[in-house]
Amino acid sequence: MSSDSLKGDDSTVTTRNVAPPKLPDKFADESYKLFSQVIVEEPTPEEAKRIQKKLVRRILPFICVGYHLMYVDKQTLGSSAILGILKDGHLNANQYNWLSSIFYLGYLVAEWPQNLALQRFPVAKWLAGNLIIWGCILLLHIPCKNFASLFVVRFFLGLAEACIVPSFLLILGMFFTYDEQSVLMPLMWAAGNASPITSGLLSYGVLWIDTGSFSSWKWFMVITGSLTVIFGISVWFFFPDSPLTASFLTLEERAQAILRIQSNHSGIEQKHFKRHQFIEAIRDPKTWLFFLHAWSQEMANGLTNQYSLIIKSFGFTTLQTTLLGCITGLTSLVSLLAAAVILAKTRNSRAWLSAAAYIPPIISCILLIALPWSNRWGLLSAIWIRSTGGIPYAVVMIWAANCSAGHTKKTAVIALYHVGYGLGNLLSPQLFQPQYAPRYIVTWAVILGVACVLPSAIVLYLRWYLVKENRRRDALDQQGKVQEIGIVEHLDESGETTEDVVDARQLDLTDRENLAFRYVL
Repeated sequence: MSSDSLKGDDSTVTTRNVAPPKLPDKFADESYKLFSQVIVEEPTPEEAKRIQKKLVRRILPFICVGYHLMYVDKQTLGSSAILGILKDGHLNANQYNWLSSIFYLGYLVAEWPQNLALQRFPVAKWLAGNLIIWGCILLLHIPCKNFASLFVVRFFLGLAEACIVPSFLLILGMFFTYDEQSVLMPLMWAAGNASPITSGLLSYGVLWIDTGSFSSWKWFMVITGSLTVIFGISVWFFFPDSPLTASFLTLEERAQAILRIQSNHSGIEQKHFKRHQFIEAIRDPKTWLFFLHAWSQEMANGLTNQYSLIIKSFGFTTLQTTLLGCITGLTSLVSLLAAAVILAKTRNSRAWLSAAAYIPPIISCILLIALPWSNRWGLLSAIWIRSTGGIPYAVVMIWAANCSAGHTKKTAVIALYHVGYGLGNLLSPQLFQPQYAPRYIVTWAVILGVACVLPSAIVLYLRWYLVKENRRRDALDQQGKVQEIGIVEHLDESGETTEDVVDARQLDLTDRENLAFRYVL
């Protein structure tokens, strides 16, 4: 799309975006092709509810299982730390921290290529391939006997994981309204953050397996790696790429599924990379606010691979540590389910809920700094109440995707968000230096300021910024300066051009190009 009327900063768009936007058919949203094949009426409330239930039944279980497995797999290193990998791999504390960091270096390296691939190829098939590779890489941990070999394996594990969350976000955006996504995301994240329950019980179980030199941590890798491969195969055959190819929907239901989410004012999918949308994503201030939130929030995530070691340092045995670690998953599960209920019963509460969820982690940091070392149950409770920090991660991640329209732009924003996520996770393990152990006073102080106070301020500022922009667009709408239709041009075999007037949602416009778009709060 090269028209100046569809480019530039918001100040430019406000005065020029009066005429309907126009573009060639190859750059239209994929939904345009479907509506060229079938004409359907907008679904009735009963039909929309029936389609929604069918989508939830077929999509939500895959994403919940995927998130849960992803987090169990990410915690394999932390679980293995108390199951013998430190001894078998001849690892010291710094090397262990670097095994946490190198995973996210691979994640950072692969984030852009993986997101470009998600735009170019069928989303579910690309996801399935990466899941199968990921499971195989987990199994490759087993023959590793030193830091160098584990370092390489962890790097490649990060390469494979970089597409997992972005693919789930894209699938959500294709099938569900923004309000539905705001509820579904905490539900899925609850499934993911409940993974310490599985990891703890699995760690406890493999401790009882006695197979000589084949250590307990290797059995942990065998189980998690095999489950991931099996899940990847099931995703390949049963998980839909988009509403256009969802085999469990009829052709009419696919069209109605798209009409059902028209309140998003966004398209479904577009397989052509659009340079102007990528540039807009880079220039959009809110892109970098979301990026900064992801980075700051994840500066606390070095705890993922430290929980078991920290709990054990309070004076608990290995068996006690594996079971006590389950409480972290339980508190995460309860807090995220509560967040989903709140979001289901309220509107425009994403920022308020996220900011409030940082209060327990703030209290946690203060307790971990101030409590005497002898108060091990108080210190342990401080670790447990940190779990509400998973709420803003789940809420703001889908919020970032919902505040971006245009498939290339949305993909770029999701990629940048996860670059921030990867950068935070790359740096955060280095906060747990041996010289700070066992109290980690410096570590908790940094986490308090950078990973608790800063991100809470960012989400509140984002809300103010988006409210201001929505009011500006409401004023333009009242002045008749907002178009909700567009034109698709066709070039036939004889060289003649014809035009179709369509809903603007079928044009794959960005949130800045389509002034009918309203930012969710």
